[in-house]
Order: sequence, then C-alpha cells, then structure tokens
Amino acid sequence: MRRIASLLVALTVPVASHAQSKVATTLYKEGVVLGNEGKVEEALPKFQGAVGLEPKVFLFQLKLAYAYEMLKRYPEAHAAYERAVALNPRSPEARRGLADVLRRVRFLDAAEREYREALRLRRNYKEALVGLAYLYADRGDLDRSAEVYAQVLRADPKDADAAFRAANVLWRLKRYEDAVGYYRKALQIRPDFHDARFGLGITLRDMGDTDGARRELKAACEAGVKQACKRLFQM
Repeated sequence: MRRIASLLVALTVPVASHAQSKVATTLYKEGVVLGNEGKVEEALPKFQGAVGLEPKVFLFQLKLAYAYEMLKRYPEAHAAYERAVALNPRSPEARRGLADVLRRVRFLDAAEREYREALRLRRNYKEALVGLAYLYADRGDLDRSAEVYAQVLRADPKDADAAFRAANVLWRLKRYEDAVGYYRKALQIRPDFHDARFGLGITLRDMGDTDGARRELKAACEAGVKQACKRLFQM
C-alpha cells in the first residue's frame, strides 16, 4: 500500500486540467487514509470520485477495485479490476485481484489463468500462490492444492496459515503423517494457533494415537475451541 501511494505523484492523465488532476489526487489520498483505518465504506466514494475525474490512472482504478472487493461487491470489483488490467497488463497485483474475484464468483478456469499470469509476472508471488491453492481445493483437486501450499511455504517458511491449510488438505487426502507434520509446523511458528492444535488432535485420533489425540484436544478445548471439547468428550 505504501509503495503504491509513493508512485501516485508521477501519474496523471494528459488531457485532464491541473485543477482536476489535483482534486482527483486529493480524493485518492483521502481514500487511502480511510482504507488504512479500515473505513472502506467511507473510502469507496473517494476512490469513485478520483476515478470519475481521472479514469485512466491505473492506481485509482486498482484501489477502487480493492474497495469493491473488500465490500464483497464482486461484479463492480470485477469491472474495476478489468479496467486496471487494461491500463496496466503487466501488473501482478491487478491480475491477482482479478483472479481472486473470478474465483469467488466461481469462474475457476478464468481465475486460474489470471493467477498463472500474475505468477509469470512475479515469480513466487505469495498471494497469487495462496489464491491458486484455494482454487484447486475449491475444484476438488486436493493433490495440486497441497503442492501449491508447499510452494507457498518454500517462499515463506514462517506462514503459519499456509502450513495449517496445507495440513487440512492433507488430512482430507488421508495423508495423516504429512498432515501431522504441517500442523506441528503451524504450531511451531505460532504456538497459540489453537485451530491447528485441534486439527492435530483429530489427525492423531484418525491415526489411532488416542493418548496423543486426547492431549491435543484437551489443550485446544482449554484454549476455547468448542469443537475440540465436543470431540474430546466423544472419545
């Protein structure tokens, strides 16, 4: 976000008046401040105003797309990302954002193409890899999903969420030993990752390690994971 904001001053539309460009820039900056404060609904009209004045400024279109996506207004986000890609086809951020929206509205083949293009433009782009892993899981291609999560962890070995999600996929594949390894990795990175401890307990139960399962489920239950309490008392 800071890098995008730092590039803003260099971008104007040649046909716009100086006053118009200045107003659009001010609206954009106000939208960024509001967005950074989590006030996305308030930021949205700022970005809309900036785009209305300067429709050919890539960053204005991109931030408008982000706002629509965060508000779950996916058709509008889709259109804004398409405009951003048209303005800057080599932006991995715009390609990845477009892919995320396409995945959420279940255009999975189109989403996969955009994720692949984002990864071509930026190798090991973590957010694109995560989206691709989600996509394969949504499609039921769990082996490929697990492979992509492994790639995410090679790019960022400290990503506890990726380790947890990889473990969940591997559990669904009944690759329990591999799942245990990833659940333990998630807990090593983030010891208070109680959902990972619950997943570890369930996996140990499925492997027949009753004592280990009880130990992990008890710890998860005491940490407030209600499903862990339920499973513990079922054993």
